[in-house]
Amino acid sequence: MIVEDIVDSGNTMNRLHAYLNTLEAKSVTDVCLLVKRTPRSSGYRPCFAGFEIPDDFVVGYALDYNEYFRDLHHICVLNKAGLECFAVPEGSDNHAQEAKAF
Repeated sequence: MIVEDIVDSGNTMNRLHAYLNTLEAKSVTDVCLLVKRTPRSSGYRPCFAGFEIPDDFVVGYALDYNEYFRDLHHICVLNKAGLECFAVPEGSDNHAQEAKAF
């Protein structure tokens, strides 16, 4: 049983299934909370999916952006202003930067 939070293109899950097949697993079932509708999709579909979502950057409920928003009790889209405000400066080795005034 593979439990995944979000599937974007599906490439990682395709590779994981291929790897598990080399181990001669008798069966593999997967469940994913969120599946994005994206033109980058490889066509992969999990056995079970909670929600299909638009091709936007989502945060909350353990999904983070640069170590922020992981603790939200809901899932939401991070808008452009939020992406810019919480972006890690290029070349920075610090993953969690102090946010600018929002």
